[in-house]
Amino acid sequence: MKRIVVSIVSLLLLFSVSGAAQQLDSAKREALEAKLAEYFEALKYESLDVQKEEADFLIESTSDSLVRQFVACTVYDHFIDSPVMGSEAVAVHVYDRWFAPGKVKMKNDMDHFNARIFADFNRQSLIGEKAPELVVESVDGTHVELFTGTDKSGRYRVLFFYDADCAKCKLESIMLSNVLETEDFPIDFVAIYAGDNRQKWDSYVEDRLSFEVSRTKVLHLWDPTLDSDFQRKYGILQTPRMYLIRPDQVIKGRGLDTYALAHMLGEILSHPDLEYGNPQMDPVFDNLLVQSTETGVKATVDYLAQSQLHAGDTTMCRQLLGDFLYYLAPKTGQAMKEGTKYLIDEYILGRNDIWNTADDSLKVVGFAEIMDDLLSKSMPGSRIADIKVPGELLTYAKSTKKTMNLRKLKGESNLIIFHTDGCNICAAEIAAARKIISQLDRKQKNKIKVFLVNVDDIMASDPALASKLFDSFDLSSLPFIIGTDKKGIIDARYMTLRN
Repeated sequence: MKRIVVSIVSLLLLFSVSGAAQQLDSAKREALEAKLAEYFEALKYESLDVQKEEADFLIESTSDSLVRQFVACTVYDHFIDSPVMGSEAVAVHVYDRWFAPGKVKMKNDMDHFNARIFADFNRQSLIGEKAPELVVESVDGTHVELFTGTDKSGRYRVLFFYDADCAKCKLESIMLSNVLETEDFPIDFVAIYAGDNRQKWDSYVEDRLSFEVSRTKVLHLWDPTLDSDFQRKYGILQTPRMYLIRPDQVIKGRGLDTYALAHMLGEILSHPDLEYGNPQMDPVFDNLLVQSTETGVKATVDYLAQSQLHAGDTTMCRQLLGDFLYYLAPKTGQAMKEGTKYLIDEYILGRNDIWNTADDSLKVVGFAEIMDDLLSKSMPGSRIADIKVPGELLTYAKSTKKTMNLRKLKGESNLIIFHTDGCNICAAEIAAARKIISQLDRKQKNKIKVFLVNVDDIMASDPALASKLFDSFDLSSLPFIIGTDKKGIIDARYMTLRN
C-alpha cells in the first residue's frame, strides 16, 4: 500500500503546483480517480480506524483547494456508497472533520445538506459505538428501557425497526420468521414498530411476527409519540432497519438483512467447546514474554487479544486468552500477578461479547472470578488493612517480637512478609530482608522497616485473626510480601527481595 500512497501524494503535489484553473481537467480527474480507486481497494481490509486515518492523510496531503475538494468528495462518496458494512463510519468522520467545520466545501449546498442529515441520523449508531438507549412502550403500555432496564443475560440482541405499511418490511418479516423458527438462536429479538396505529401494529404482530421459538426471546415495542428519538439515534429514515447488538451493548452489525443476520449469528454462536491450559502452549508464552515485567505481561495480553479481535476471530481469542490465564495463574511475582489481574479485568470479566457460553462460564469465567477475588485484595494505591498482628519487627540494629497495627509501621518504606514454617522460599526472602536491614546506618534507621508475620502461628493461636488476614490479603501462596509507605498506602505487592 505504501507504493500506492507515494504515487497518489505525488499526483496531489503535482496538481497543487499547477492548480490555477477553476476546475480539474478530465485527464487529471481520471488519473486521480484511478489511483484513488486502487487505494480504496488496498484499504478495504484495514480497520475502520486505519481507514479514517488514511482518509485524513489523503485530504491533508493536498494544499490546492480545488484538488482537496475533489479528493475529499471522492473519499466521502466512496465510503457512503460502499457495500462493506461499517464503511459509512468513515464518511461520517470525513464530514465531521472536513465538511462540517468548513475546511472543505462540498460541490453544492444540497450535497452538504444531505451529508449533514446523514451524519446526524447515523453518528450514534455506527459499528463499534455503544448502542443508544431507548425508552419505549411494550404491548401493555409499560415503559421499557431497552438496555439499562432489561436483564443482563449476556445474550446478543437484534433490533428490528419496521412499519406495518412497508412492503419490504413484510418480505423481511417472512424471511425472519423462517430463519428464527428454524435456528431458534439464543438471542433477544426486539421488534420495534415505527408507526403510531395500534390496530395495525397488533395485526402485524399477530400475522407476521409471532414466532414459534423456545430459545429466542421476542419483545414487541413501539413509540407512537416519538419521545425516544429512535429515528435520529438509529438512523430510521426508512424501514426496515436491523441492528445486531453485542451483550456489552456495542453495535456489532447495522443495515442488516435476514441473510446477513443469520450468517453473523451462525458465526458468533457456533462456539466449539474449548480446552484450556495445554502445557504445549507454555514455551510459546515463554517466548512471547520477552520482558518479564508488569508492562511486558500486559503488552502480551493486549497482543494476544487484539490480534484476534481485529481479525474478528473470537474463537481463537478465547483459546489464547484462556490458555494464557491458566499459564499465568500459578506464576508468582508482582509482574505475573498484576498481569493476571489486567487480563481478567480487561478481557474476561464483563466481556460477554467474547465469553458467552455455559462452557466459557465453567472453564474460564468462573476460574477468573476466583482469581479476581484474590487479586482484588490489598490493591496498590489503597490503604493497608487496619489490623493488629503479632510478629517480628526488623529495624535498624534490632529485632523485636511485638504486636503491630499494619497501618502504623511508620517506616519511610515498610515491608510486610507473611510466611510459614518449613518453607525454603520464605526462609530465603526473610534472609534477604535481614540483609537489607543490616546494610542500614543510623541515619537510615527509619528508611525501611520489615515486619514478619508467621501465618502458621496465627492460625493456631487466633483463628479469628487468621480469618481477617485471609479476607484482607491473598495468602493462597506464601511467602506473600507487600510494601507500604509511611502512611500505610500500598505501593507494591507479590514482591520478592531475593534479587
